[in-house]
Amino acid sequence: MSSDGGFNLREATKARLIQDMIKSVNTPNGLKVLVLNAESTKIISAACRMFDIIEEGVTLVEPIYNSRQPLDKLEAIYFLTPTDESIEQFCKDFSNPSKPQYAAAHLFFTRPISNDQLAKIKASPALKYVKSLKEINLDFIGYEGAAFHLDMPQAFHNLFSPDSSHSADEQHLIADRIVTMCATLKEYPVIRYQAGKDGAAAGLSHNLARLVSDKLDRLMRGSEEFNNSVNPNTRSTLIIVDRSIDPIAPLLHEFTYQAMIHDLLPVDSDKFSYETTKNDGSTNTKQVLLSELDPLWETLRHMHIAETMNWIIDNFNSFVKDNKASKLTSGKKVSNLKEMSDAMKAMPQYKEMLDKYSLHINMSQQCMTVFNEKHLADIAGLEQDMATGEDSEGKPVKNIISGLPRLLTLPEAELPLDDKLRLLMLYIISQEGIKDADRKRLMELAHIPPVHQSAIANLRFLGVTLMKGTKAKKTQKMKEKKKSKQRTDAPPYELSRYVPALKVLGQEALENTLDTKDYPYLKEDAAAEKSASSAPNNYRTSTQPKWANKDKRKTTATSAGGNRLFLFVAGGATFSELRSVYELSEKFKREVIIGTTSLLSPTEFVENLRQLKRLDLVEGEL
Repeated sequence: MSSDGGFNLREATKARLIQDMIKSVNTPNGLKVLVLNAESTKIISAACRMFDIIEEGVTLVEPIYNSRQPLDKLEAIYFLTPTDESIEQFCKDFSNPSKPQYAAAHLFFTRPISNDQLAKIKASPALKYVKSLKEINLDFIGYEGAAFHLDMPQAFHNLFSPDSSHSADEQHLIADRIVTMCATLKEYPVIRYQAGKDGAAAGLSHNLARLVSDKLDRLMRGSEEFNNSVNPNTRSTLIIVDRSIDPIAPLLHEFTYQAMIHDLLPVDSDKFSYETTKNDGSTNTKQVLLSELDPLWETLRHMHIAETMNWIIDNFNSFVKDNKASKLTSGKKVSNLKEMSDAMKAMPQYKEMLDKYSLHINMSQQCMTVFNEKHLADIAGLEQDMATGEDSEGKPVKNIISGLPRLLTLPEAELPLDDKLRLLMLYIISQEGIKDADRKRLMELAHIPPVHQSAIANLRFLGVTLMKGTKAKKTQKMKEKKKSKQRTDAPPYELSRYVPALKVLGQEALENTLDTKDYPYLKEDAAAEKSASSAPNNYRTSTQPKWANKDKRKTTATSAGGNRLFLFVAGGATFSELRSVYELSEKFKREVIIGTTSLLSPTEFVENLRQLKRLDLVEGEL
């Protein structure tokens, strides 16, 4: 969506920060200081480069909690989340009238400030330095062109743990932040939600939908600016679901580039470190941010790893051909990643672009190394069979457990503990529960220590049936839903057959076929909202070798016009789900945006499950 000049959420966030905050402040000398707390730093860093800020007269960016030199000749823009700590620190900056931190302060809050916090500012010496105060309503991370998150990794525990005492507060904060996204995009959406679900978070999506609606209505009544900016004839749709909608997607090994990197490589806060070899043979460690600022990343992120490697090589050859540096390689094309790496060392004058190619060579090579070392071709094949209930030819899998024991008995050096847990959880989910004796036998076979078995036991808090027969009355409905999930256009690879439930939901919403019983409208008068018409699925077969095999099924694309569709997942979203919204946007020519409390890698999902409740407190309830 961003590469073709269409709508880009990250760019919209940047425009709001620059236009409505930084450029709106005029100072006598044209210079400004920008003061941030930890939360607002993440918001602005995701949307803006330092160059973007400096260009608007910001000479210095300072963290509010750091010790700072007084700059009483400069005015400061404070961009803060309205926490008690940040308000207290702001007041402290101007507590000494003879030595104020800055000449004046322009306050911008990411979300509404409470009456108590406002009263604290009014009662402090800082008040006389405040030239302006505005609730800018921008309290989310514009992660990508079609994705945002709320930077709330703790939400999974607070929402799903039966021991959590913070669920209500967490839901209010989530709703507040969703509303700031709506305010930023000038949206007053029709709201739908995931109907009741068993588990600790039963009714969660409904509660969130109600809170968002109430807070949006309050904003409409209280903000003339927002009220005037909303077009009632082009209302978008916001569908709120929670992580229980699909416990399978976070467990599967994904082989599209972005998802694979976040699963298999050591990525921390979207930063990746790697070593490069200089011409003199010495090594150098580099750290890069994986973001849309890298045009190669934006192009590659949703490609299958097989396509990724071919694309890098082909485009590198084109780059060499189009530049005079091609003479250094005698006009010879490279045919693999090693030859490409060698050729790059002969072209130091193209360092910036070559660094980007070097990064993606390194990451793709590392991904394939881990793929081979961890037997992922075999593991992923079994995962897909369990997740879909079908083999690669679309036939029902009858004896799915036959391939499991061999993988579970592999030494941990070849198949780590978390990968065994992922396999076991997928098996239990696919069988809609297993017998207690079978569960214990599989745990022993895989050598899963009791402390780690809590990850499996805690699936029950996402509504997963753990013990065979406990929810037999739902079996037929669950089987029907599993089959319906595969009717949307699946990724065209044998090891990528599973379609995330969120993608199916999104497609049905765009086709105007989404079940109103499973996903009711919050308000009855919204049920007449128009959407896209449905399109048929077509299938054809394919015959290729296994790991990079294209799947035997493929569908045709359709297009339709319409308003924006927002899909929000409380409790975390996967990178496969992020990819899905781009695929839906491309197919239906609609703006589809995904939001979530945080982004989930499989490792994080397993750890989150492990921490929901201690095993000794739940093992008697399995």
